[in-house]
Amino acid sequence: MANNYYSLLAKVVDGWTGTVNVVIGSAIATVTPRSRTSALQVLERLVYEARRVHGEAFVAYVDSASKFVVEMPSPFAITATGTDGTKTGLTVNQSGASSYTFPTAIPSALLPAYGARFKSKVVELRKGATTLTGGAGFTLGAGRLTGKLTMYDTLANSSAIADTLADGGTYDIGIMRTDNATNVMTVERFILRTSSVGRWGVLGSSGRVICSAEGVAA
Repeated sequence: MANNYYSLLAKVVDGWTGTVNVVIGSAIATVTPRSRTSALQVLERLVYEARRVHGEAFVAYVDSASKFVVEMPSPFAITATGTDGTKTGLTVNQSGASSYTFPTAIPSALLPAYGARFKSKVVELRKGATTLTGGAGFTLGAGRLTGKLTMYDTLANSSAIADTLADGGTYDIGIMRTDNATNVMTVERFILRTSSVGRWGVLGSSGRVICSAEGVAA
């Protein structure tokens, strides 16, 4: 997967409590995050829930300051309780408009300035045990996704990103497109293993961070 606009990495962390809500009149779209998750997955779930409850194209993406932006055709309110507000950057509840930028940047998040790309092998299917008649049995599902994640930024920022990822960890990787034709958010969860920094660009003046990654269940 590659992104034409912004690619965001949000670390999966503990300590989520409360709800995030999108309110229009008496109708409330509510997401109650798991105790261990990421800001990206919370906003992804909120997109689907707001569209289901309100029947309108609720959109969420991230700006260049690593802050979430949410938009809807109709005026709405967006609120958070518990720790959900500080963990998503919604530190102050918002109301009275059809578009909001969250007050603070997303904690534990990385925003490569020039995007990210993930390359993987062909996904294999895991098959069940061989049956007495020689068949392969039922398919158990897709095998674990592995591959290489590359993030593109300035050389200085790439070194800082690599330092942050040096200890690995579990991250949700989101792709957000903000043009009118493709208002989508795609989020996948990976364990990041090794990371290294290299140069790229015509003059080699920009940087890229290359990580080995292994997909995990959300």
